Amino acid sequence: MKKLNILKSLVDFIWIVTCIPLILLLLFVSVFVFIDPSITETVLNVNTSEVANSSASVIITTLVLMIVLLIGVYCFYLFRKTLRYFQQRKPFHDYVIATYRKMGNLLVVTGISATILFFVIKLIFESKLEINLGLTPYIFIVCLGLFFMVLSEVFQIAKVAKEENELTV
Repeated sequence: MKKLNILKSLVDFIWIVTCIPLILLLLFVSVFVFIDPSITETVLNVNTSEVANSSASVIITTLVLMIVLLIGVYCFYLFRKTLRYFQQRKPFHDYVIATYRKMGNLLVVTGISATILFFVIKLIFESKLEINLGLTPYIFIVCLGLFFMVLSEVFQIAKVAKEENELTV
């Protein structure tokens, strides 16, 4: 139980220190990008001449990137909520199983979307057709999503086994 309390404390600390300010920053930048698209220059690392020629694509790319980040923050929020069920000794609750499945789906979609997004960014802004088959953070995000999907299925099987065990007593 000590490890769970340490994990919950660390997750809460990360939530307060990084996720809440990140949400506020993303909301500010998403509004500001419509006013002055040159703010994305530092984020996307593109030349000013390319930004002037394709400000609509920069705005769309920035908004898609922000949506991907917000989905990641939402998954972290869901994970934080499921830890409460573990503290209450309810690891096989329906909410935990459904949340892990939802987190898995969101992380897989986020990882694949980010991979496609950065492929398109390189293609449009740098005019490079570059395919990276090595290890990228997005592959790890997809793997994490698949892990949560498997974990959801394992918890579902364990819940059924626990219910059957309680009925045989």
